[in-house]
Amino acid sequence: MDLLQTWLLIGVPFLVAAGAMFVGHSRIRALIGFVLLAILVAIFVVTPGGGPSAAAVGIVGLAALATGRGSALDDEQPEHHQQRRRYTVADPGEHA
Repeated sequence: MDLLQTWLLIGVPFLVAAGAMFVGHSRIRALIGFVLLAILVAIFVVTPGGGPSAAAVGIVGLAALATGRGSALDDEQPEHHQQRRRYTVADPGEHA
């Protein structure tokens, strides 16, 4: 299998799945996303000529890690549905 086939059959689906794992603020899903990226790096290291591709995937994983995905920093940022009450003028007791 050459590099293009590896990207089309394995790389793109794994990147899409890993990207989906980083949506939201779930530590478990972020951990799964990091595992998927690590598996993808390992696949590209084994693929002939896949060194730059492995480095690119590693940079994506490093960027996700640097932004605090799946860490305690991720818990400090509320989801959109958790901060809705701040934007309403109604009494918070009315919506309970």
